[in-house]
Amino acid sequence: MDSFKELRILLIDDREENFVLISRLLAESAIERPRLDWARSFESGLAALGEPGYDACLLGYTPGKRTGLDLLSEAREKSGKAAVILLLPGEDEEGCSQALATHPVDCLAKCELNGETLLRSIRCAVERKKTELELAGYRENLADRVERRTAELQEMNRKLSAQIAERNIAEIALRESEGKYRSLVNSSLDVTFTLDPDDTITSLNPAFEKATGWKIHEWTGRDCNLLIHPDDRDTQRECRRRILKGDELPPGEARIMKKSGGYRVFELQCAPLYSARAIVGLIGTARDITDRKLAEEKTVQQNSFLKTVLESLSHPFYVVDARDYSVVLANRAALPQDFPHQVKCHSLFHGSEQPCSGVEHHCPLEEIRKTGKPLVTEHIHYDHQGRARHVEVHGYPILEDTGEVSRIIEYCLDITDRKEIEEKLRKAHDELEIRVRERTEELAGVNLSLMVEIAERKQAEDALRLNEKRLQALLNLGQIPWSSRKEIARYVLEQELKLTRSETGAIGFLDEEGKTIDWCAVVPANAPFANTSTEDAGPWVHAVRNRQPVVENEISDIESAGAGLPFSLSPFRRFMSIPVFDGDRAIAVAVVANKGGSYDQSDLRQLTLLTDGMWKLIERERSMKALKEAENLAGIGRALSSVAHDMKTPLVAIGGFAKQIQRRVGPEDPCWAKTEIILKETERLEKMVEDMLDFSKPIELRTSVEQIGPILAESVAVTKPLADAKDIELRIEARGDIPALPLDPMRIKRVLINLLTNAIQSSPEGRPVRIVHRRSGKYLIIDVSDSGPGIPCEIQKDIFLPFFTTRKGGTGLGLPIVKKLIEAHKGRIELLSSPCGATFRLRLPA
Repeated sequence: MDSFKELRILLIDDREENFVLISRLLAESAIERPRLDWARSFESGLAALGEPGYDACLLGYTPGKRTGLDLLSEAREKSGKAAVILLLPGEDEEGCSQALATHPVDCLAKCELNGETLLRSIRCAVERKKTELELAGYRENLADRVERRTAELQEMNRKLSAQIAERNIAEIALRESEGKYRSLVNSSLDVTFTLDPDDTITSLNPAFEKATGWKIHEWTGRDCNLLIHPDDRDTQRECRRRILKGDELPPGEARIMKKSGGYRVFELQCAPLYSARAIVGLIGTARDITDRKLAEEKTVQQNSFLKTVLESLSHPFYVVDARDYSVVLANRAALPQDFPHQVKCHSLFHGSEQPCSGVEHHCPLEEIRKTGKPLVTEHIHYDHQGRARHVEVHGYPILEDTGEVSRIIEYCLDITDRKEIEEKLRKAHDELEIRVRERTEELAGVNLSLMVEIAERKQAEDALRLNEKRLQALLNLGQIPWSSRKEIARYVLEQELKLTRSETGAIGFLDEEGKTIDWCAVVPANAPFANTSTEDAGPWVHAVRNRQPVVENEISDIESAGAGLPFSLSPFRRFMSIPVFDGDRAIAVAVVANKGGSYDQSDLRQLTLLTDGMWKLIERERSMKALKEAENLAGIGRALSSVAHDMKTPLVAIGGFAKQIQRRVGPEDPCWAKTEIILKETERLEKMVEDMLDFSKPIELRTSVEQIGPILAESVAVTKPLADAKDIELRIEARGDIPALPLDPMRIKRVLINLLTNAIQSSPEGRPVRIVHRRSGKYLIIDVSDSGPGIPCEIQKDIFLPFFTTRKGGTGLGLPIVKKLIEAHKGRIELLSSPCGATFRLRLPA
């Protein structure tokens, strides 16, 4: 330190004269006076030493209880970097010597102080303190370095021990690996060999003997070039030379001599053989690839042949990458020379940057990629001139091991010409259909025999025989004499089942309202069957509702399909129903079911012919019967008219004479009762004569538009005394609005009185007689129902014949006259009989 310019000194002394002395000496010795701080007491001095920044500390030594020596031990602990100098008094030298013996420190005697001595002492003390601090630092640093070095040596010793253990383990593993390697080499199917740098064979594995037929000892220590084909030796020498220099080379091929003669092609792979990091030879493997080379040559030939075949194809053949639709292989028909490689399929055939999309142009490749299955479909491609071409695309997927489609093979057949031909054929077919339709319309008026003949020409031999049976059935239907409608229906149903090869069927007739079907013929007739309501019937009744035949060859809901039919089948497979019409009114329906095959148009025509023929025959039989009855009635009427005129005059005379006798005799006379009998019988005969005359004469109606209600009421009033005599109630029931209709009120009243009289006579005492009238379609229906035992079935067909009666005293002309009067009104009368009573139903046109 050359200057005290920044020097700070602390003086700890309780004497002021010492502070003055030190201040004066420092002022004399320094150019610039250093800073001197004075602490008067022991405690303030210790506190000041605790503050940083002091370079030196002067301690005043005062013998006594607490001297500078006492402060010295504590000052050293708190002085830090400050040098401590003890100021000794000169008069107590023995005490100072003892103190310094126990507390070695820089000392200055106050008696010997001057400016130069003080300055030099302070400078030496400061320098010594600095040296001590540096030395202490060096000692601390040395201790740290020794400690760190010791830790490093311990860590190195631990790692070295671990490496030694690992090396021991590695040596054991190396010995095991060497054993495994030796076993692997000896068991390898490839030839393993080692060579010296001069190409001398030093070792061979057993595979050498199997591959070449030579023994190992025959070639160990010999030149390997003698085994190699002369044409391959130079190439192999060069390869071995480069490998010995450290070059890495791919496997090579060479022909190796066999002991049996000839050569085999081997694939050789060599690598440097090291010892102490120096190349001492070669190690390599040799694999017999003769068979593979032959297979490769064959594959090349096949690929060449396949390429020739593909190039010879006139239609496009190509392979597409399923990931990006790029064409990876294609023949010339698919990929012209001016197209770049790796072109996209959609760019090649559609000139588009995106694959096909949409329903009409769905991409076949996308479909194959999603399903993983081959696909054949029609598509539209554009040729190199931009013309649209119809193609038939055949696509086949190439699958990876994961099942994902990696590539797709496609070839396309141009079917544009075929599509054009098909379009022409379609147009020609449409034109032909139009001409056929026109011709068919022209021939619609041709008779049935010509239509049957045309159909027979188109059908097979069995169809011809079937049509002959159908014609025979129609002929029999018209030639066989029939006794009833049920008998005709049963025959027609049997023929329908036989000709359509159906298992079951039924024919029913509808009532006037078309709401109830009365089944006349059912096959098989295993159990009694009831009438069917058209409201509850299955889909077969649509033939009546829609006025056209119904054919169902596939039935999904068997229960609902067979609802209302008078037969049951399990399973119910198929059916056909045919309606029968009389003008605009449906009057019957025929149903056949469970044919072995599907019902066709031939079955439909046959059933239509049979059912129409049935109804025509029924109408013919009805007309003939009506004509016969009319003729009989006409003859009866003429006879009755003659008899009635012949009987009328005698009856008038007999009645007149009987009345004259009664006027001359009284009731007490025995002749009175006899004349009464004569009068009653005369009256009965006159009534019969009147009926006979009414029946024989043509009926002339005096019609007017009348309400039926008052006429019914008058008729009930006339017959009420007869009903009261048997305690019978006459009930009139009107259902719905009944309109007025044209009729002869007197004639209709006579009809109702006649029917009510018969009903009262047939009903037991106390039971009601009902008169129900309602409108049904175009008819007014009047039902007169009694509560009697009904009319037996065997006489029902005779009750409307003249003079047929089952009641004693009856004329047998009441119901025939009723029938004649109703028919004169263009209506008809029907009988509905059951064990609970009989109902006579009048149908009058409304």
